[in-house]
Amino acid sequence: MNSLRLRMLFPLWLFGFLPAMGAAKLMDQPLDWFYGVTGIVLGGGVFLAAYLLGGWVLKPASAVMKGTTAVLRGVPPDTQSAEWLPGDFRKLRCDINMIFAKQRQALNAAEQHATQTAQRLLNAERLLREAFTALQGLFAASDEGVAVIDAQGSIVASNGRLDAFLGKPVEEIAGRDGSRLVAAFATRFADSKVAAEWMESVSHHLEGQDQMPPMITADGEGVFSIRTVPMRTDAGEVVGRIWVVKDQSQLRVLEKQLRESQKLGTIGQLAGGIAHDFNNLLTTIRGNLTLAELTAPSNPNGVRDRLQNATHATQRAADLVKSLLGYSRFSNGSSARKPVNVKRLMADVQHLLKHSVDSKVNVQMRAGMDESHVLADATQVQQVMLNLCLNARDALPGDNGIIEIAVENVTRAGKSTNGSDSADFVMLVVRDNGHGISEEHRHRIFEPFFTTKNASKGSGLGLATAQDIVREHGGWIEFDSEVGRGSEFRVYLPRTSQHEEDADQPREDLSAGTAVTAPIGTQTTILVVDDEAPVRSIAANMLNFLGYRVLEAADGQQMLDMCLRGGEKIDGILLDIYMPKLSGREAFKQLRAADCDIPVVVCSGFIIDPDEFMILSQGHPPPVDIMLKPYSLDGLSKALAKAIGAPAQDAATRGGFGAPQAQQPVLVA
Repeated sequence: MNSLRLRMLFPLWLFGFLPAMGAAKLMDQPLDWFYGVTGIVLGGGVFLAAYLLGGWVLKPASAVMKGTTAVLRGVPPDTQSAEWLPGDFRKLRCDINMIFAKQRQALNAAEQHATQTAQRLLNAERLLREAFTALQGLFAASDEGVAVIDAQGSIVASNGRLDAFLGKPVEEIAGRDGSRLVAAFATRFADSKVAAEWMESVSHHLEGQDQMPPMITADGEGVFSIRTVPMRTDAGEVVGRIWVVKDQSQLRVLEKQLRESQKLGTIGQLAGGIAHDFNNLLTTIRGNLTLAELTAPSNPNGVRDRLQNATHATQRAADLVKSLLGYSRFSNGSSARKPVNVKRLMADVQHLLKHSVDSKVNVQMRAGMDESHVLADATQVQQVMLNLCLNARDALPGDNGIIEIAVENVTRAGKSTNGSDSADFVMLVVRDNGHGISEEHRHRIFEPFFTTKNASKGSGLGLATAQDIVREHGGWIEFDSEVGRGSEFRVYLPRTSQHEEDADQPREDLSAGTAVTAPIGTQTTILVVDDEAPVRSIAANMLNFLGYRVLEAADGQQMLDMCLRGGEKIDGILLDIYMPKLSGREAFKQLRAADCDIPVVVCSGFIIDPDEFMILSQGHPPPVDIMLKPYSLDGLSKALAKAIGAPAQDAATRGGFGAPQAQQPVLVA
């Protein structure tokens, strides 16, 4: 305020002093006095007057300024200032104080909100940091290989499991290029071409998600599947793609075990009827042998008829056991897929089914004349059809039940996997006239463990297992059902132009025919290896009749001792598989490992996979033939003639039963 008063002092002094000078000039008075004592006294008086006037003039302004300052500070003005303030100033002060109070409240609220927001941000940052750390831990510890690729095709992140799947770090294989990484995925599979085609089709559709079926790796040591899903923002925009590689090896093992367990359940349902028919066949065999014993020697034709009846019953029993063994053997999945004659396979299903349903049930087979082959695991397809047929059996009415099995070649549009508009399929049909499937159950019939049967009749795994098997073979299942009228299930499997190999064709009836062959001469030695003495005796007698010299061994170790350390010259071996001490498999493996290439004919009561012995041969000759017990004299003769590679002749030229016998066999205890 004093500085303002001083700034006003000079103008006031001029306004007070200059008029006096002007008046003197107008009155024609000299101005010399201005520079003398009179002028000094006059100037001082004017200055004092100007100083006092400035203070009086500025006092209201000073009061207003002090009052305003007090208002702004939120306190009332002092008494001296209040005297110069107008009456409405108090009201203005109250209004301003009210505004300022609201502003202070808003400011306090803003400060509190800012403090809370800052705390929330700190908490959010902490949680984000913890979540990111946890996510990194989960990402690194995941059992699945994961790669994140953005919309520009750059690799954003990957984990160690993916490095293990690829065999090298992702950075070393692809750098940050997502397309190179996806291409590297395909090379890890045995069927890299199919994998590459799938990934190529998926990569061009950023919006979609898909999963590649499990495939075997190139090294054959694992089974993996790949799943890919798009990454989206909250607005739905696609900003990248996630690739997930999952190890399915253990899951596949569990699935196989579950299928084998379900297969055993099916065998349990078949066993009752098969045992009944098998007892009937044994009754036929025993009865005919008893009648042959009671027939007078003077009636050789009667004896021959009884023996032939027993032989035919034996063959029927052998066929029944062979069908059951073929179904019950362990399946190796995709590695066991070969061209399969579906019509022949369905005939086996019909054969097994007839022994497992009531005789009042009519089991029909319908098939066209054209060929129907699929690339499949025969036992798995058989399992699918038996599951469907047993379900049909359980749904049949008490009387006039019908189960119809049909095979038909069809062409379906839009089902091709090679890009064409249509593809050829083999359609397998199981139709019944049972009670049908209700509407409320139709959408659940393929669920695992879902069943409408009693606990003693089903586990609910039959249809679920069938659907899984069919899908793995590239097919699908359709069904129609009407309550009270029956159901129809249709299985579609891709048709192939390949045919069954000769080795897979069913062998001829070993009990049929009379052309028994034998090598020329009686010095060919055959070693019979079997732990069952009656079986060895039968084989030895047959071989003696054929003119062979026979040695016997009760287990695999005796066979090795005789072949590798004995002094006998052995031309061929008839080898059983399941024996104590040393099995036939291990004995064969050690025999070939010792560079002993004696021809071997494998003989077993179980169905044997020839590929297994190809591995056991270790580069040496595999078994010449594999025979299934019980075998006939004619079948044994042909197998051994093939083994020793000698010319053969009809047994009739050797004099039949009246011909001179070979020397007695040597029995090895």
